[in-house]
Amino acid sequence: MIRQLTTLSLLALVASCTTQKVEQPKPAFDSSRNPDLLAPDLYPNGAVAEKEPVVRYGRYTLVSTQPDAGQRDLMAQIIDVTIPANMHPNVRDAMQYVVDRSGYSLCPTDSGHVNILYTRPLPAAQYKLGPMTLRNTLQVLSGPAWQVKVDEVNRQVCFVLRPGYQLPDPPHPTPTQQVKQSTPTPAMTSAPAATLSPAGTTGSGVVVAALPTSPTITPSPTATTSPVAGRHSNQTVLPPVAPAKDGSITKPAAPSAPSSTSTKTSNSSAPVKPVSSWMAVRTRAKPLVVTATPPPRPLPQVWAAESGSTLRDSVEAWAKRANWNVIWRAVGLDYPIEAPLRFEGTFQEAIGQVFPLYDKAPRPFYVNVSPPAQRLIEVVEKK
Repeated sequence: MIRQLTTLSLLALVASCTTQKVEQPKPAFDSSRNPDLLAPDLYPNGAVAEKEPVVRYGRYTLVSTQPDAGQRDLMAQIIDVTIPANMHPNVRDAMQYVVDRSGYSLCPTDSGHVNILYTRPLPAAQYKLGPMTLRNTLQVLSGPAWQVKVDEVNRQVCFVLRPGYQLPDPPHPTPTQQVKQSTPTPAMTSAPAATLSPAGTTGSGVVVAALPTSPTITPSPTATTSPVAGRHSNQTVLPPVAPAKDGSITKPAAPSAPSSTSTKTSNSSAPVKPVSSWMAVRTRAKPLVVTATPPPRPLPQVWAAESGSTLRDSVEAWAKRANWNVIWRAVGLDYPIEAPLRFEGTFQEAIGQVFPLYDKAPRPFYVNVSPPAQRLIEVVEKK
């Protein structure tokens, strides 16, 4: 019995080894073969900007998160400025005042012919600009003859001439006048009057004059005898002696002693011979340079503000002294002067120096100075 069970178990074991199949491993999950679409799809047509949401600030305030026009386009930012009149600005000063803190800068003066525009005085109608965009402000300042050119890469603003306009002619240099001095001739004539050189007409402040020549030395027709001869009537005056060609001087023979009657006749009627030309004194005219001394400069005016007073009282006292009028529109705004102040120059220069001292004060000033013909100063509070 036992032998039969063992045989049956061995046969069953062999049968099981021959009939059992080896199972293949299952493949891993492939998502590309079985895609699962996410729903709902946020990008059915790609990335498209939607309307910006609104953020709630506080309990009843809703604020949009979209940037405004001035932030997206810097040329669309709003400009509202008033250029101080005491600057006496030209067009470039006004443009620099406008583009300050706007993110843009002006092109240099050597860029093309833009310096012609920069050096023009600012019209009085453009001292107050705005509120308007920066784009329109620059076009108003440049005028119809210039086109605004913006370099967004460097954020630089420049100006080019529009078609149909011509540049002004360059100035022609004035020819310089040369002073020609003629050499004076040693003519034995009377002294000429001093004449003005052509340099005196050029406005250089230098006057060139000629010294008069010495007059010809000739004996007086009445002086026929020396003082010694006047005492002794028997002495006569010898005629002048001329040198010979070889340089020797020959003394003339002494004349015979005439009678007293003939001596008197010869002294009264005989002509006197002139002195020879070799004995004349010859001088050359030397140029005399006279430098014009400039007039002394007037002493500068002094404008002082004593400690213990106020800014308004000092400015009104200065204006009364300079014959100006002050309109103080800053109601309730005044500052005491704790330390003495002193300025030199004109009244406008003193005003242009005293008010900037209070630019960092809690309530600064804005000063509008009218032209000198109107003589009016307006003081307001800078908002």
